[in-house]
Amino acid sequence: MFEAHHHARMLADTTRLTAFHNAMAEVIADRDRVLDAGTGTGILAAMASQLTTRTVVGVEYLEDTASFAQQALHASHLDRVEVIQGNAAQVDIGPPPDVVVSETIGALGPEENIVGLTHALRQRYPDIRAFIPSRLRVLAEPIVSAEADTLRASIIGAFTGERPGGLSFAAVVPQAEQALGSQIITASLTDTTSSGPARTLIEYDLGTTSEADFSQTLSLGDSPANAVHLYFEAPLSPAVTLSSHRAAAFTHWGHSYIVRPSNASAVTIGYRHAERRFTCRWNSTTAPDEPQAVSGPPAGRTISVRPSR
Repeated sequence: MFEAHHHARMLADTTRLTAFHNAMAEVIADRDRVLDAGTGTGILAAMASQLTTRTVVGVEYLEDTASFAQQALHASHLDRVEVIQGNAAQVDIGPPPDVVVSETIGALGPEENIVGLTHALRQRYPDIRAFIPSRLRVLAEPIVSAEADTLRASIIGAFTGERPGGLSFAAVVPQAEQALGSQIITASLTDTTSSGPARTLIEYDLGTTSEADFSQTLSLGDSPANAVHLYFEAPLSPAVTLSSHRAAAFTHWGHSYIVRPSNASAVTIGYRHAERRFTCRWNSTTAPDEPQAVSGPPAGRTISVRPSR
């Protein structure tokens, strides 16, 4: 089924569209062949077609979405954009592309398989001149956030005091707090200050990096941080970088963060491509601030909270 709500939010994201337009104008040359991998509604392919005299190919994996894009492009008389349904790394797109555009960026970066997709395209078309974006970074910033305190008070408060039937959660409140800390919250961070420098957890060289999995331990020690802000940076061109950082222009990706449990001094943040999700595990002892292998049971999931702006 065509996800109208999801695509409407992306089409309304002028920050996203302006960033890609400016980057494509900087990178795409007049005679370039352009592939939009994961074209969705075809909006980026349509913009790219205004920058080259060659046909732009947009490939979309979902059949209903590809059909939607085809109909919209045809009705708009954008005849130099061709939409193909299938896997962008496998379908026949004709001559090899000079430039690959791909906005297959998840809330924190790699969840929509941009790393594996761009690597597969480079293997298939070794002469690709440029990828948009060219790199992808996932970062973590310790923060002091009023939103995190409000969320913690609301959730922990629900487990405080006796409930009907004589049930008391007093013995398991710490477990509930640890569970909250493992969940990635997506909202709007407005009343927030930094509590330490941001750290790059992973940087992918798109087209070259083949594996998206990583695990890093971030030590907070005695920092006053009550949360950790997780975000991505995607350099689209030498002059344009798209970011989901709380201080950047707000986008449909929102702001992501994890709440620090009481007495927790370190958090291990990882990504597992096989499950397409991030995991967050807190501990109360200071852990070495260096990469570790991904291990242990899955611990993280994402909660979406309606942004306040």
